[in-house]
Amino acid sequence: MGGLKEIRRRISSVNNTRQITRAMKLVSAAKLRRAQDAAENGRAYSDRLNEAVRAAISDLTGDFDHPLLEVRPEIKRRRIVMISGDRGLCGAYNTNVAKAVIANNKKGTGPEFDVIAVGKRSVSSAASNRWDLKAKFADLQENAATWPIEDIARMCMRDFINGECDEVVLYYTKFISAMTQEVTREVLLPFGGISGEATEAKPKQEGDEGYISYSPSPEKILSGLIPLLVRTRIGQGALEAKASEHAARMTAMESATSNASELIDKLRLYYNRARQSAITTELIDIVGGAEATS
Repeated sequence: MGGLKEIRRRISSVNNTRQITRAMKLVSAAKLRRAQDAAENGRAYSDRLNEAVRAAISDLTGDFDHPLLEVRPEIKRRRIVMISGDRGLCGAYNTNVAKAVIANNKKGTGPEFDVIAVGKRSVSSAASNRWDLKAKFADLQENAATWPIEDIARMCMRDFINGECDEVVLYYTKFISAMTQEVTREVLLPFGGISGEATEAKPKQEGDEGYISYSPSPEKILSGLIPLLVRTRIGQGALEAKASEHAARMTAMESATSNASELIDKLRLYYNRARQSAITTELIDIVGGAEATS
């Protein structure tokens, strides 16, 4: 019966694991709802901010220069902002971000780069791949809106303006649905989506449809909006990453729970077969003993 005891022990162990994974799935599902709402609300804010930038661009009356718009003739050094999680048990969520960075920044085939690692797993990836770690942010709070986005953005904009890097690229996982998340590469600097010159369209005059009165001028407004939009893009990346992490963990725990249930069913089948075999063996021994004494 030693084999039966071992199978019972394994069934109990797997069942305990299933209870844990089921609880983790429920916790992740609850956190996902909040994180998804935050990501979707952040998209709405980012979209409105983009609209404000486009409106100001359309009303420029002359050339517009800003240090964050400068496109360098050659990218000699790249800054990478890499966002992943502090914890595991979320499938390939963390490793997929690292793989994307590796695929797009192979040593010896492109510019040198350094990394701002956001999340413990990003820090681990930077260490294991021996990347130049410019800064690290770990042990982050659950709410991505409280992350040090301002510090990250200020560091990137300062170093870009000072010429310490020629390009700043953000890597994060975009939340699409509870079942689908996509690693995204977004160039933050030089700031994209805006021309260095005024558009050819004639600026709207007072009385025209869609006319906007600016105080101060569109140029001064853009000078404030561009850094704000850089910070917003990093912040939105953090919100998307957090929602994606919870979705990936929920899916991983659901899969683990399902696998545990299948394993328990198999172990119970083995247990029943072993028990039946043991009973049959005992019956044969009893019958054999009875025949020997008769």
